[in-house]
Amino acid sequence: MAMPPRLTIVGDHERPDHSHLPKDARCYFWGEYTPFENTGGLKWNFSATNGLITNFKKKLDKGGQQYKRQAINEVAAAYAKLWKWDVLRQHRVALIPIPPSKARTDPLFDGRMHEMLVAMAAQAGGPLDIRDCLSFSGIYGASHEAAARPTPEDLYQQLAFDPVAGLAGDPPGLIMLFDDMLTTGAHFVAATRRLAEVFPESPVIGSFIARRVVPNPFDDFEDLSAL
Repeated sequence: MAMPPRLTIVGDHERPDHSHLPKDARCYFWGEYTPFENTGGLKWNFSATNGLITNFKKKLDKGGQQYKRQAINEVAAAYAKLWKWDVLRQHRVALIPIPPSKARTDPLFDGRMHEMLVAMAAQAGGPLDIRDCLSFSGIYGASHEAAARPTPEDLYQQLAFDPVAGLAGDPPGLIMLFDDMLTTGAHFVAATRRLAEVFPESPVIGSFIARRVVPNPFDDFEDLSAL
């Protein structure tokens, strides 16, 4: 996938697709992901973004891990070219991955966002302040596989902050939270709330590879005049 040259901000047009995202949340994304049930029989091959996300999120116990590595490296390279890293260092920007749903003790724990940040830092021309300091208990499975998605409060109660990793440097001037996909916004809200307890003066922005697109409720109607 050829990544777009710029990120897009989640604005008034996109925000209704992310029910838990506050109006004042500042979040950015690269592309738009369409859930498989809305792709007319296509899946990963519905779009370039669908293919990238499918590979990026590929489970560790599944085949095709070389595609996962390619996706991680592709995203890392795109992010590495995006920002003026010397400016971000001057402003004490901390880069924090939103953790996966599984506990760190689980053999299938997938630290793909942290791996992407490490790969990105290798191309950024100097050290970056990466703090892999958040983790979930594992009580909730992956949100996209659950019949009922956990709320921000549910996730917050199961989200821990590691002071060893999180307090390794000075308080950040800005926190950038990274995740692969923005769905309801519940994970972003829970992570922002937990970090605000530790860094109350540090604003938080979100950076996502993709946002999930909620289908138009009228897409299934051939003749809207009949409504």
